Amino acid sequence: MKTLEKTEVGQFTTMKIGGIADEICFPSTTEELVELMNKLISTNEPWSLIGGGSNILVSSHDIPGTVICTTGLNWIEKIGPDLLTAGAGVRLPRLSAYASKLSLSGMEFYEGIPGTVGGAIVMNAGAHGSCTSQILETVTVLNIKKWKIEVLTPKDIVFGYRISTMNPQEQIVLSAKFRMVSDTEAAIRTRMKANNLARQNTQPIKDRSAGCTFKNPIELNMPAGKILDLIGVKNWKVGDAQVSSVHANFIINLGGANSQDVCELINKLQETAFEKYNVLLKPEIKPLGVFKESEAIIWTNADQTLNSSFIITK
Repeated sequence: MKTLEKTEVGQFTTMKIGGIADEICFPSTTEELVELMNKLISTNEPWSLIGGGSNILVSSHDIPGTVICTTGLNWIEKIGPDLLTAGAGVRLPRLSAYASKLSLSGMEFYEGIPGTVGGAIVMNAGAHGSCTSQILETVTVLNIKKWKIEVLTPKDIVFGYRISTMNPQEQIVLSAKFRMVSDTEAAIRTRMKANNLARQNTQPIKDRSAGCTFKNPIELNMPAGKILDLIGVKNWKVGDAQVSSVHANFIINLGGANSQDVCELINKLQETAFEKYNVLLKPEIKPLGVFKESEAIIWTNADQTLNSSFIITK
């Protein structure tokens, strides 16, 4: 198993922000991951989990213990006429492309999403009116509390908008099966191309970001990006963290941003949106690492369903 010591976690994230971890491990098989978790739990060592590194903000402070990166769990296999299985670390565009070559439809919305299978299930990733829970057949997890491998169906999980009851600190996604439908490769590719073009035209895909900053609020019939756009927040900056000029719901790293810059900017956006529209925007970005109370407030005040691994200090 590949292991790196005293290495910056930020290089493995899409925002390129993150402090130094004691150790970063890259298991390439389920057996390696289970063996690693057994060691970490038996020694009571702190650990955290990342996939493709999107939709997370890693603290710029040192990250205690071991960071487990699941991108080595990257197998895909067709196991039935309309059924695919994929490891937790498979990147979503690769999975979508694989399905299209088999003339299997249902994953076109994954085109351009920079996450992995594991993160897509935990976050119920989606786009263009579709989401992961709609195509999920089963998910295989390592249940930390029960210390056994379980196979769950969508009926065992509560899915919502960019959220699920899957807790990655208790249930580590190992692999998943997806139910597809047959179509022509040409038709599938046409939809994928349209989805990718829409993303290119509306999002800062070439910039360093974690993806959408906020979930769309259910209180208002208006996307978070539209709310922020009406307020006029594009190009707002704190340090080297800046609201994108392309899409107001994206914060980009201009090159030297740290997690404190991003938290301060997010807090500023939340306060302004609350003043203007009486809505508290909930971050779609999840935290990992050690954050001060003044930084962590952007999550703790807004989202009581938070289940990511992070530490709050005074």
